[in-house]
Parts: sequence; C-alpha cells; structure tokens
Amino acid sequence: MNDVMEQKIRAVLKNTAQKHQTISYRMLAIEAEIPGPQIIHKLTRKLEDIMRTDHSSGALSLAPLAVSRGEPAIPRSGFFILLRELGLYDGPDQGDEAIKKHDALREEIYSAFTTP
Repeated sequence: MNDVMEQKIRAVLKNTAQKHQTISYRMLAIEAEIPGPQIIHKLTRKLEDIMRTDHSSGALSLAPLAVSRGEPAIPRSGFFILLRELGLYDGPDQGDEAIKKHDALREEIYSAFTTP
C-alpha cells in the first residue's frame, strides 16, 4: 500500500510541477487518495520519505511543492528540519530565510518542468 501511496503522491506532485503551481497538504492528500484517519500526518511522513529517497539518489525532489494553506504558503517546520538533516539548509524554520529557500527550491522545480 505504501508504494501505491507514494506513486500517487509523486504523480500529483509531477502534475503540479508541470503547471508551475504549489498544492496544499490537504489537496495533495485528497488528490493522492490518502486513506484516513490522519491523512495529513500520513502524507507528511510519506513526503519525508520521498525527500530522503530523492536526496540519496540525487534526484530533484518535488516535495517542496506541498505547502501549508496559511501565509506564507510554504512547507511546515518539519520540511526545513529535514532539509537541515540532509545538509541542504542551515536556516530557521520560518521567516524570510525559509521563504527564500523555499522560493529557490520551487523555482528549481519549475525550471526543470519548463519546455524549451
């Protein structure tokens, strides 16, 4: 079941990247058909697994496209904590530095999904 869940999450994220958009955790969970209860918790755990897998394989992770519904629309603290664990970021979980890091990751993804 976990492999199917991951495939669905990745498919929704790829579609989101192709549109040069972000997606809220809730909408991602719904579109990827994450079963309840605790769909957001299950989703964020799977996103962390995806980020670790992508990082270890050197692949561009689309996980940064999943964001909270609040303002600013960036991932939650756990995302930035994991970036630090992976050695990809050394800033705070919130604020301007976190927003700039997320913007850079998002633009990298959009660039990879721009057709020449």
